[in-house]
Amino acid sequence: MLNENITILYMKNPDPIFYEMMDDLVISCLKKENVKIIVTDLEELSVIIGEEFIFLRNGEQIQFDAFLCYGYMAPKHYLDYMYFNFAAFTAGKITLYSPQTENILQNKLLQYAKFSEGQVPFPRCSASFSVQQFKKNLSQFENKAIMKEVVGYEGTGVKLSSNKIQSTEIFCKSFWNGEQSIIQDFVGDSVGRSIRVLVIGGNAVSVTEFQDNIDFKSNGYSDDFKIESKMDSIKKEEYFRLAEKACLAIDPNLTIGGVDIIDSKKYGLVVLEINQWPEITFSEDVTKLPLFDIFGKEFIRKIQQNNNNKVKV
Repeated sequence: MLNENITILYMKNPDPIFYEMMDDLVISCLKKENVKIIVTDLEELSVIIGEEFIFLRNGEQIQFDAFLCYGYMAPKHYLDYMYFNFAAFTAGKITLYSPQTENILQNKLLQYAKFSEGQVPFPRCSASFSVQQFKKNLSQFENKAIMKEVVGYEGTGVKLSSNKIQSTEIFCKSFWNGEQSIIQDFVGDSVGRSIRVLVIGGNAVSVTEFQDNIDFKSNGYSDDFKIESKMDSIKKEEYFRLAEKACLAIDPNLTIGGVDIIDSKKYGLVVLEINQWPEITFSEDVTKLPLFDIFGKEFIRKIQQNNNNKVKV
């Protein structure tokens, strides 16, 4: 199928706090492939579900082959996006991820469960569902530990606890707020350092290192933060293999994933998490690789494959 016959419904991020220019950059890379793009806002969309799915924009029916939105959103907007995304996926449209995969990527605890199943190394963690059980499990961890809310992004909800009393306080606050926190082994020999591998279509395409001498999370929010290309590193292939294995553990058809890895002398290479909407511009700037174009081509390849399968049926 020619790209000119492909229509993508692109929903602009209703909360472009972290990725202010991402919509324009993603739309631009898709336009290079000569596809038709319907750019819309969340508030303009609706769906009628009966014997068939009818998708509407401002009350008028629209036809499209794929639905895409990129970037983290406020909880209510994300829930609305998930409803529409689920309907589009169920109706046979291509979406960035399947609803099941998206649910796993949104939750660090679910990611770790899949990593364990896939034999992907990661820092050991524990989930407790009462304060009493949390206190009992504390004996399994060192005094210094990571406390992490299972749903969060850009380092929100991640804290370094200095002792077990502090860990308990953090857990109790999350528990009180109706949020699930986990305790995780602290990898102390890689503070402020993490490896980011960008995986697109199951293949690792770039590797960088995030560095921060102020913030242990190395997520780009201190004045000391910097990012360096690791494309010439002697360990590049090791980083690539682990990142690909981590993505495979979540979904063998994962469109894109930003895999965060700690390179520890004590523990070796361990995966921290997979970011479902990885920031691409930093990696593209330092590696000089056409990462947006690679992403755009992969997304369109999936649309073409899906449309071709429909024709065969």
